[in-house]
Amino acid sequence: FRVEGIMAPPQEIAAAVAVAGFGLLFISHYRAKKAEKTLCDGAYEVEEGHIAFLQEMVQKYKIPSIDKAVRALIQYSREANKDDLFVKKRCNTCGGKKNKKILAIKIYGAQKEFLQEMQEQHKVKTLDKTLRCILEFAQRDGDRDEMFKVIRCKTCS
Repeated sequence: FRVEGIMAPPQEIAAAVAVAGFGLLFISHYRAKKAEKTLCDGAYEVEEGHIAFLQEMVQKYKIPSIDKAVRALIQYSREANKDDLFVKKRCNTCGGKKNKKILAIKIYGAQKEFLQEMQEQHKVKTLDKTLRCILEFAQRDGDRDEMFKVIRCKTCS
């Protein structure tokens, strides 16, 4: 290997390639971690009752916003038994549009990925329905103190 008349030994070339590869790996990892901590805008169709429930939880637990309450539920869901969330049917309004509203929220990229994974793994029709399953569990069967009092945010700085 020759660079402008200078010959580099193969070991130095291998070392340079290894350092460059490590640098690219580090940059890729850094960008992925930064994306986890980046809030993403989203709009999800949920029941009016879910919004009222979230507003009640925001007041009761002194949560700064509905966005933060939803993020807390998603973080809780990441650690919970997924069958409890997605296998048991709780929804009384399934099968059509009843009193659904669009909920515009900000969640972390990793949380959106979690919703997408759960949608795929549990064969949930839409991402909206995946979030509604979590909200139904929280509203009907979940331990609210466990869901909203315990700080489990791994993406907050």
